[in-house]
Amino acid sequence: MKALTARPQLVTVSLIVLAVGAAVSWIATTIPVGSGVAVIGPRSFPLAVGLLLISCGLLLLLEASRAPWDCEATNAATPKLDLVPLGILACGMIVNVLLIKSAGFILASTLMFAFTAKAFGARRLWLSLLIGFVLALATYYGFARMLDLRIGGGFIEDLF
Repeated sequence: MKALTARPQLVTVSLIVLAVGAAVSWIATTIPVGSGVAVIGPRSFPLAVGLLLISCGLLLLLEASRAPWDCEATNAATPKLDLVPLGILACGMIVNVLLIKSAGFILASTLMFAFTAKAFGARRLWLSLLIGFVLALATYYGFARMLDLRIGGGFIEDLF
């Protein structure tokens, strides 16, 4: 028990993972299932995720009772968090949320990709915009044409 009190961060993380796993498992059992549903039904995947989280939480708790826990968070030599890329990434998400309804999925996602690429160190904005546009167009086309799901309208989406 001394090892558990010596590493409270890992114990805390393991207890949180256990609690989330238990909550997911309990909520999965409340999903209504109609008659005639096969063995694999709407409860199966959420229940599997909940049980997997419980297993991970128990393994983390076991790890907390063993060897010392060394990681980046506990290492004093680890460099501090660089907030500039994190801010750029947050701006990209905010731009996406603000533009997705008015400008459309493709343009909003293109800009979010460019912001994300910049946050990860991309130097050529035009290339990031081009790659983001191609990926967003392919994603939209996949949802709209292949899955027959309309994921919003916009300047480009209305052309389809």
